[in-house]
Amino acid sequence: MQPYGITIPFDGIPLSRQRELVAELPDLGYTDVWSSEAGGADAFTPLALASVWAPTLRLGTAIVPAYTRGPATVAQCAAALAAAAPGRFALGIGTSTEVIVERWNAGEFVSLSYQPSGQAPRRWLGGAGRAPPEPRRPTGARSPWNAA
Repeated sequence: MQPYGITIPFDGIPLSRQRELVAELPDLGYTDVWSSEAGGADAFTPLALASVWAPTLRLGTAIVPAYTRGPATVAQCAAALAAAAPGRFALGIGTSTEVIVERWNAGEFVSLSYQPSGQAPRRWLGGAGRAPPEPRRPTGARSPWNAA
């Protein structure tokens, strides 16, 4: 089957009233739903709802701005959605736009086009100018990822 995607949430319809529309998408031939962050809902909430309303759809963010929330918050949101929809979630991260980063969120926008290769991603990961730190494994938590 050829994959077909559509962007959610739908404009002009309250998110709370989109259940039937999203539930019908697989019957209309859609395989994927994508959500982004600009002027409406965050990227994750519509996908969380879609994961329940249409449990066969693949879900993706297109995109979550890297400059407007911390790495831990992005990781929490992505992990929760991946747990709610195992094997169906893809996280898209990008720079967003200068307007959204600086004017809406009072952040500092740094265009990737002006960065030496790899500098901006290192800065996002907290290592401006140096390699990102090795991931650490939590020692006291129990989860499938740290079971010995």
